[in-house]
Amino acid sequence: MEQTVRISDLQAMKPGEQEQLLRSVVEQAMAPANGPLTGAHARIRAYEERYEMSTETLLEKLSREEIKETTEIANWLFWVTVVRIRGGR
Repeated sequence: MEQTVRISDLQAMKPGEQEQLLRSVVEQAMAPANGPLTGAHARIRAYEERYEMSTETLLEKLSREEIKETTEIANWLFWVTVVRIRGGR
């Protein structure tokens, strides 16, 4: 089951509660039935398909300020960071 977290809810929490919730979200994403990081990779692929560009292209366009960072793109970048921290891409 995918967990949804609203920024306003997150901001209303105490720092310890925020950390616990975010750890839970990350652990959930990295521990699917098919192995570590499968869920995170699937989310990244979904964004790549939706926006019809690779993550590398996204990063290039952001660095050249050709596109703006939206909430959707921030979520995409979150999953890219999760994978990179865990050494998955």
